[in-house]
Amino acid sequence: MEEELRLWLAKQLKRDLERDPVFEKLWRVLKSEEHVKAAEQMCVTGDTEDEELAKSDLLQVARSLRFYAELDAGPVRQTRPDKKKELENHLRLEDKNGKERAEILGEYLALRGSLHPLVRRFRREVLGGKTLTPTQAYALVHSPAVNRFPASRFEREGIPVVGHSATFIEHGVVCKRPGTNRFIEFEYIFVDPPGRFLRAHLPVSVAYDDLKYFWFPSRNPRAATNDGYISVERDSVYFPTPVYPRSILDALRNLSLKLVDEYGRCWDEGEAAWFVLTDEPLAPRVITATYQDHYSEHLTHGTITLAVEPWVSAKTVSQFYKYVQKDMLGRKSRAPERRNLAVLQFVVRQSREAVLDEENQGETSNPLSWEELMKRWNRKNPHQKYAKESRFRRDVNRGGRAVFRPYESSAEVRKPFRLTVP
Repeated sequence: MEEELRLWLAKQLKRDLERDPVFEKLWRVLKSEEHVKAAEQMCVTGDTEDEELAKSDLLQVARSLRFYAELDAGPVRQTRPDKKKELENHLRLEDKNGKERAEILGEYLALRGSLHPLVRRFRREVLGGKTLTPTQAYALVHSPAVNRFPASRFEREGIPVVGHSATFIEHGVVCKRPGTNRFIEFEYIFVDPPGRFLRAHLPVSVAYDDLKYFWFPSRNPRAATNDGYISVERDSVYFPTPVYPRSILDALRNLSLKLVDEYGRCWDEGEAAWFVLTDEPLAPRVITATYQDHYSEHLTHGTITLAVEPWVSAKTVSQFYKYVQKDMLGRKSRAPERRNLAVLQFVVRQSREAVLDEENQGETSNPLSWEELMKRWNRKNPHQKYAKESRFRRDVNRGGRAVFRPYESSAEVRKPFRLTVP
């Protein structure tokens, strides 16, 4: 029934279902305000008179909301394939001085870190006084035993911290005392050596869902330290692992966070952990751009937040911002014409006054038409009159796109991510 009503309404309004964003927005508004549902309920009764009345009411409401759907949709453009390129993996800026400064700072942090008593203790007691290759570091962090067992359990069971293999087998719950709601969550892990099943369990006061997460790079972060400027999406570049309290991974997480605080957050948690395990110096991110994006049927709104070390040149910051701005907008930034903004503001104010007047008087009035709005504009702006309604609508819609839809986006596609230097 819904599709029948949709086709009927499109025919009455002379709208093309295949290439008409205005009608699609109008239909979504009708559905969200349950006008479509009300019409369906009247149509299913089988009474012809009820069906005609339902369609008539739906058509009347649709006509009253059409103006707002047109304003929200903006000017109708010919459908084109999306030519926006994906974000380049590297943004190359001519700032050798900044790159060298970041690398030297990374080497200095590595020197201080190598002398840090807690780092030396972790490497001695957990890693056997050695540092790991990238392959060994990933194997250790991915081990189900490392994020569940403390170092003392490894020693007691005869498990080498570096060089063992572990596989998750089963998760379950057992009651501590019959007839009570106190329970213990447990997991079985197969570890080799010693080649047998071991059981891990959480303290009674800790639930599995309450475990803290450890973030570790999903690829070698040193590979990102080159002549380029790399884009980073946290959910893909860092993978989270839940850690049991007092486990080896929990100890590594706490140590990493301590280094982050002591070194002025030059490294993040994953980078600090990478250094502890591998001893590789990492150049800090001297510029970070964080994208935040909001998309709805009525509005597209986003922000770009820059975190910049104070010694970075203004030229580099300007270049960097222009790059991320172009990526978010899908084009170079350009200001809308002031006249388009003026007529848009006029239309919004007039429409708002009409809505407020309707609410105050408790009466249902017809929305302002484009013709009426243009007449009011011409009376208040005799030196900027419009002779044709189509041009008035065009300028309002252009202003609407600049303010309400400054760029194309989708809540399912764009995620907050960082673009960092180097």
